[in-house]
Amino acid sequence: MSQPENGRRAYHHGNLHQALLDAAAALVAERGPEGFSLLDAARACGVSASAPYKHFADRAALLDALAQRGGALLNERLAAAWDEGKPGPGEAFLRIGHAYLAFAREEPGLYLALFRPGSAPPEPPQPGRSPLGDALAALGVGGAAAGEIALQIWALSHGLASLERAGQLPLPAGRLINTGVGRLLRGFAAEAPPTPPAPAS
Repeated sequence: MSQPENGRRAYHHGNLHQALLDAAAALVAERGPEGFSLLDAARACGVSASAPYKHFADRAALLDALAQRGGALLNERLAAAWDEGKPGPGEAFLRIGHAYLAFAREEPGLYLALFRPGSAPPEPPQPGRSPLGDALAALGVGGAAAGEIALQIWALSHGLASLERAGQLPLPAGRLINTGVGRLLRGFAAEAPPTPPAPAS
């Protein structure tokens, strides 16, 4: 049996699409979203330079697919952390923050691809459509306030995760999630108008 040109062995991959995503996740974790090429991903998979183009039009398309994968996995983890608000919404709400930090630690390639500059912003959290929306609804937060508080909690969680990744966080991220989220929610409760008394029967 003759060998391919330049002595290269023919390579047959069972699932090159998935292998390229895995390779891209590792490369993004190591170099950042802009620090690799499709050729780098091809080399990591042991395939020719042209092989990735059968699955992705360019590096941006590969990053978009990686971000979609990251978003789906993050939502799964947040939903599992929320666990329908058991045993109580306050405790379950904090689990969401810790799950976000864990995702950033354990899946750095997916995390960085999902939140890279220029990527589409996440949808506003709404009850029945996102774990954070369900959590806010269970805590009595709705309407425009829910969107604002969700952004503040996301900014807190994302900032802590980013600082932790950079080794620039002087206190444990989990501790800061507990105190920071609690203060945000208590602050909202203090600002909320009092509930009018029920009419006398």
